[in-house]
Amino acid sequence: MKILIVGSGIAGLSLFHNLKHTQHEIDLIEKAPSARLQGAGICLPANAMAGFESLGFKDEILKHAHQVTEVRFEKASRKLLSKASLLEAPLNQQPFVALERDNLMQVLLKDIETDVQYNKFICDLQHNDNACLVSFNDNSQKEYDLIIAADGINSDTRNKVFDTPDLLDLKVSNWRFCIDYPNHNMQPSYLLGENDLFMFYPISKDKLYCYGQISDPTGEIFKLDAKQAMKQVFSGYEQSVQNAIYNADEVIKGQIKSVKSREVFKHNVLLIGDALHGCPPSLQQGVGMALEDVLALIELLADANNTSEQVLRLFKEQRLTRISWVIDESNKVIKLAELGKSLCGRLLRNTIVRFTGPQNVKGWRKLINNDL
Repeated sequence: MKILIVGSGIAGLSLFHNLKHTQHEIDLIEKAPSARLQGAGICLPANAMAGFESLGFKDEILKHAHQVTEVRFEKASRKLLSKASLLEAPLNQQPFVALERDNLMQVLLKDIETDVQYNKFICDLQHNDNACLVSFNDNSQKEYDLIIAADGINSDTRNKVFDTPDLLDLKVSNWRFCIDYPNHNMQPSYLLGENDLFMFYPISKDKLYCYGQISDPTGEIFKLDAKQAMKQVFSGYEQSVQNAIYNADEVIKGQIKSVKSREVFKHNVLLIGDALHGCPPSLQQGVGMALEDVLALIELLADANNTSEQVLRLFKEQRLTRISWVIDESNKVIKLAELGKSLCGRLLRNTIVRFTGPQNVKGWRKLINNDL
């Protein structure tokens, strides 16, 4: 087949690595003028590391990554609510690690960066029964049997092709940054405030990835300068949070949205990664689900008897239940966090966490056991 991969993020690069030496003809385009290496930290639960192992990247990633062994949920005062070990079955099937996003992207770009066609994007698509004629911004055209959109939650391809491309705005603003913290000796810690949350996640023995969020129905907090907003939102948190914000250098701010559609494909255009199942980072499944998409596609495309129509249909059959569960569960965790707006709600939320354990760990167990 002639296959076009749109987007050189984690999903697009992982797929291209494993298809470039097959019988298929593969093009990889990226609308940015060069590799996107700016980013904060990235957390990789066990199913993400299982995916990287299957794709052949695990050993190289571990050279840059920091393994964690426990997850803690705490109050804003840092009083412990609940904790869970990551060394117990089934969570111990793979290491739970975190690293700087730039380092992960460098691993995935190795040996293929010159293959990426940067500053190139789709202007128009004309579909027929068996293929699609694509017109690009450089005035070139090419016909493809399969177009794989791996261009993120704000997918331009989804907006061009699909019937319901709109995203669900969860009215939550967030901030991400990394700080130096020599010999911190910390495990991932999620601090629950009222309708806000702050996370410390170690990415090396001397560095922490920090993440904060708050329910922001009007978007007024998002409009503020990032540091000013965080100082305001997390003023009542324990001093370690104040210190982290003070030491933040480059802060990436955003607003949490979630994919509403479950279309998966239309004509011969298939969505994967965040273009298909972008959602809140509640379960930290962006990478894990993207790699599962990639592995499913690789297997389907390896069968020379599969037509593009069969690949699309079988992919949807294999993936829809699992990705729908992740989206719905991730949105549900956001709603649980918002219980903290009232005193009664905070008591209920904290009681749930105290007696049932960290919500993300519960989700990871279900995913690993495929108990959805």
